[in-house]
Amino acid sequence: MFWNNGSCFFHACSCKTELNSINSIHGGKFQNLKEGKLSRHASSELLDEKDGGASASYSRNFDPNAPDFQRVSISGYDDLHIARELAACDDLVRCAQELCDALAIRQKYMRLAGQAFPSIVDRFLHASLNNQKLPNLPTQSSARRTILDYSIHPPIRSGRPYDCKIPAASEHVFRIRQGHFEVYANAEDLQRKVEAEEQRQKQGDAVLPNATGKAGELLTPLFFGVSREEWWKDYSTIRIMMQDGPLKSFCFRKLRFLETKFVLHANLNENREMAAQKLVPHRDFYNIRKVDGHLHASSCMNQKHLLRFIKRQMKVDADEHVVVDKTSGKPMTLSEVFRSMNLTAYDLNVDMLDVHADRNTFHRFDKFNTKYNPIGQSLLRDIFLKTDNYVHGKFFAMILKEVMKDLEESKYQNAEPRLSVYGRSIDEWDKLAKWAVDFEVWSPNVVWMIQVPRLYFKTLRKAMMSTRPTNW
Repeated sequence: MFWNNGSCFFHACSCKTELNSINSIHGGKFQNLKEGKLSRHASSELLDEKDGGASASYSRNFDPNAPDFQRVSISGYDDLHIARELAACDDLVRCAQELCDALAIRQKYMRLAGQAFPSIVDRFLHASLNNQKLPNLPTQSSARRTILDYSIHPPIRSGRPYDCKIPAASEHVFRIRQGHFEVYANAEDLQRKVEAEEQRQKQGDAVLPNATGKAGELLTPLFFGVSREEWWKDYSTIRIMMQDGPLKSFCFRKLRFLETKFVLHANLNENREMAAQKLVPHRDFYNIRKVDGHLHASSCMNQKHLLRFIKRQMKVDADEHVVVDKTSGKPMTLSEVFRSMNLTAYDLNVDMLDVHADRNTFHRFDKFNTKYNPIGQSLLRDIFLKTDNYVHGKFFAMILKEVMKDLEESKYQNAEPRLSVYGRSIDEWDKLAKWAVDFEVWSPNVVWMIQVPRLYFKTLRKAMMSTRPTNW
C-alpha cells in the first residue's frame, strides 16, 4: 500500500513538472487551459501542438459545435457476440420479436391518431418486419423539424379568445361500423358507399368497382379506424406480453442497462453541464417557461389555496343558495350546508380538508378519487369543483381564475388543465362552453384539454343511458 501511494505521488510530481515545463514553453497557455480560460477550439489546437499535430486521438474529427461531454462507448457487441447470446438464451429471439410487434401496434395507433412516429424506429420496423405486420396507412411526408424551428417565445395572443367567428355547420356525416366511427364528407358519399357495399353482398362478394365520389376518387372514410375485433386482438396481444416472465426480465435488464449508462454519464459530465447551464444569460429554473401538461382542473390549486377560498366564500356568500336538499327538495344556503355538517369556518384546516394525495394513494384509485372530495364530502365537491351545479359553476370559475392570475403574474408558468365530458347527455358540450364564456374563464398562460373518461359501461349500468350504439 505504501509503495502504491509513493508511486502515485511520484507520478503526480512528474506530471506537474512536465506541465510546468510545457507551460513555460507555450507562454502560459496551459495555465489558462488548466483554469478553463481557453475556448474549446483553442484548447484543441494547443493539445495538437503538444502531441505533434492533428493526428492526436482526442482532436481527430473535432467538431467545435459538439457538446464538450465525455462519451461512453461499449465495444465487443458484434455479430459473433449476438450469435453467442442467442445460443445461450432461447427466449431472446422471441422476446425481441414480441417487442417489435408491440412497436408495430404503437405505430399503427399513432398513425391513426395523426401523431408523429419516430423516424428511426419506423425505419427499423420496416427492415425487421418486412412490412408484414405494419398498418397500411399513409406515411407522414412532413420534413423533420429541429430545435431551431421552434420559437423560444410564446405565441402572441391579443384580445378575448371567445370573440371568434363561429364556422358554419359542416356537411360531414358519420356512421358506426364494427364498433368504430367512419366520417364522410357528406350524406351523398355515405349513401353511395352503403349502396356499393349492399351490391357487393348481393352478388356474393364478387369483384365489383368500389364506390366513387363526384371527382371519381374512391370513397374511403376521411378518418380511419380499426374494427372492434382488431382492437380486441391488439389489446389481448399487449396483455399477454405484460404477463410474459422472460419478456419482463429482458426489458428489465435493458432498462437497467440504460439507467446505468445515464448514471455514468451524469457522474462524468455533471459539472460540465452545470457550467454550461450557468453560461446561459437570463435563464435559470425560475424564468424558463414551464408547462404542466397533466393537470386536472379540479385539483390545480394547492390545498391551502382551496382552504382559504372555502373560508372566504363562507363569509362572503354565506346566504347564497348553492344546492338543493335531496330530502326536503328545498334550496340550501352555504351556511346551512356547513351547519348540517357541524362545521364553521374556524374549524376548517388543511388536515381536515384531506385533499392531499400522499403515498397511501399510490395504485389505489379508490383512495385517490376520494381526495377530490373536500372533508370527504362529495357535496362540497359538487358545490366548489363542478361546472354544472346549482350555481352554474360560479365558485369553480372563481378559484380557477385565481389560479390563472397567479400563473400570469409568474409569467413563465403555463398549464393545460383538463375538464371532463362524460357523454351522459347531448348538451354537455353546450353547458361547458356556456360556463367558460359566461364566467370569462380564460388566460394567455392556459390552454384546455377536454377528456372523455372511459365510463360508458358504468354509465349504462346506472341506467343513465338507455341504448347501446348500433353495430357495437
